[in-house]
Amino acid sequence: MAPLTYVASTVLTGLVVVALVVAVARSREWRAAAATPGDVRTGGTSPATTLAAAARSPLGWTVAFLVLVLGIGGGALAFVTGAIPSAVSQVAGVALVIVAAAVMGGYLFWGVYHSARYRGIESAQATGTGLWVLGMLLIVAIVVRLVVA
Repeated sequence: MAPLTYVASTVLTGLVVVALVVAVARSREWRAAAATPGDVRTGGTSPATTLAAAARSPLGWTVAFLVLVLGIGGGALAFVTGAIPSAVSQVAGVALVIVAAAVMGGYLFWGVYHSARYRGIESAQATGTGLWVLGMLLIVAIVVRLVVA
């Protein structure tokens, strides 16, 4: 079993993430902002499926983010504590890192893209903004790796 300090640290970090999500969700009414001429919300149709409704809901995005964080955290905790057999753990560890990076990168790009579209920026500019943010994140990761190594 993992030492008590690791478990306590994991629980405390999870509580901090949940507290931050609740604080941001209650901080202000962000939908009260005036719509811009190129707003994607104007002239839209009602969602056809439950998944489409969840994708348009801030609560759906918040729940998806919490499930993602808890799933990746649980997988990392199982990897670190040795709950996964060692033969599988190397492949699972690499797969976990690749999946986590892809999901978080996609989540970041999608959030930046839709945030830009919500503010009236055209699709090509919003895509460029999302790619720019991902590129800057990659550059920061490379710089940190070069400095630390």
